[in-house]
Amino acid sequence: MKSEELKQRVDQVEGFIRALTQECHILDERRHILAPLLQNSEIQQALKKKLDKTPGVGAWNHLAPLLGQDLLRDQARLFLDDDSRSGSLTNLWRKLRVDPAIKDHFREVYGRMFDDLRTDTIEGLSPESSAAIMEQFAQQDRDKNYARFDEDWERVEAEMAVLGSNPVAAKIKTFRNKRHAHFEMQKLDEEPKPFDADSIGLTFDEVLAFGDLGQALVAKLGLLLTGTSWDPQEFAQAHAKQGTDMWKTLAN
Repeated sequence: MKSEELKQRVDQVEGFIRALTQECHILDERRHILAPLLQNSEIQQALKKKLDKTPGVGAWNHLAPLLGQDLLRDQARLFLDDDSRSGSLTNLWRKLRVDPAIKDHFREVYGRMFDDLRTDTIEGLSPESSAAIMEQFAQQDRDKNYARFDEDWERVEAEMAVLGSNPVAAKIKTFRNKRHAHFEMQKLDEEPKPFDADSIGLTFDEVLAFGDLGQALVAKLGLLLTGTSWDPQEFAQAHAKQGTDMWKTLAN
């Protein structure tokens, strides 16, 4: 791969992972807006009491399924879309494997992430001797970083392979294709009605858990590609508090 093409591909990959990371934060906020409606009995009971026997109860019954399907659609879009124009995790991983030179570039950057920090000299030694020793220290850091990159890359590679065969991923893609992307009807020899989404067997718990899995993968890959570390669990704690506090306030 020519240097100019490599630079373009590297720039594209970096743009993809940064955009995908930002979308994951938004996805997680929405996940924790939905979660209390499914998992917090105190909030469920308070809202039920507030809305029961009111004209708004019909609209209320649509809310959790609406939020759940929106979350499912975003997960399919961010983690599973294999369109070559998509910024999804699946397509980003494909781009990283187009040419070994792309991975090699990110490995080299990761390995040398501390190079600029070693500017000190060693008192009592000549500049040449000091520079030689400092270079030894720098090379030790690089070797550790290279090894860490290789180990973490192998983990991501294994988890991406599992993601592709994940039965929940298959359910999400089927639901997206048959209910969101298309208004699919039953086959010719079956009852003429819309495709039965319940036949997929997809549950809210599976959707929530799959989102957590996808975000963890994005965080691991983002660390390798940009050196930026973020903990999905820390974001989840903050978003969970936001979502819970909102519903508690609305439910009095």
